Amino acid sequence: MPKELTVTLSDLEYEILKKMKVVEGEDGEKLHNLLRLYISTIPELKSSEYALKRSENKEELEGLLRDVWAAYELTDNPVEQWEENRVTKLISDLVEINVLVKVGGQDIIPTGKFRTIFKMLLHDIATEDREMDEYSAACMATIQLIIEFSAGSVSKETIRDGTIMINEGWMFAYATAMKRAREFMKTKKMYIEAPAPAAETS
Repeated sequence: MPKELTVTLSDLEYEILKKMKVVEGEDGEKLHNLLRLYISTIPELKSSEYALKRSENKEELEGLLRDVWAAYELTDNPVEQWEENRVTKLISDLVEINVLVKVGGQDIIPTGKFRTIFKMLLHDIATEDREMDEYSAACMATIQLIIEFSAGSVSKETIRDGTIMINEGWMFAYATAMKRAREFMKTKKMYIEAPAPAAETS
C-alpha cells in the first residue's frame, strides 16, 4: 500500500532538488525518482530495486510467467521443438544484450553478471512467495533479468523463449538444488521434532 511522506527541506536543499538534471519530475515526484535513482546505484540495495519492480509490474510479470508455462503444455522441453533459425536468432539477441556470452568456438553460457544476479533473485523470489515453486521462481528471475538487461526493448516472445532456453540449459540446476535443500531441511526438521519412542518397561 502506498505511503505518503511529508518532508521539510531548507531553501538551499529545495533549490538543489529543483536544479537536479539527472532526476525528472517536480517536487514530490522528483523526490520519489531521486530515491529510485539512489536505490539503483547502491549494490546493497539492488535486491530491493528488483523487489520494487516485481511489485509494481506484478500483472505483467505474472502474464509472462504464464506464457512460459503454456509452452510446456505439449512438451517437456520446448527448445527441442524449435527450428534452428529460431534458436540462432534467439542466441544472437541474448548475446547482444549481455545475457549470454560466447566462449571458445560456438559454446555459449550465461554471463557472470547474469548468473550472479539470478542467484540473488531466485533466493528473493522463492523467499517472498512461499506458494511459488522453485522452477517458477527461476523463470520469474530470468524474466526480470531479460527485461532489465534489454532495458525493456525485446518482445514478449523473446522474453518467453529466452527464459525457456536459459533455464533449460543452465539455470534450472539452481532451482533443483534449492528444491532438494528445502526438502532435506524439512525432513531434517521433522526428524528432529519427532518424539522419541517410549522406553520399554520390563
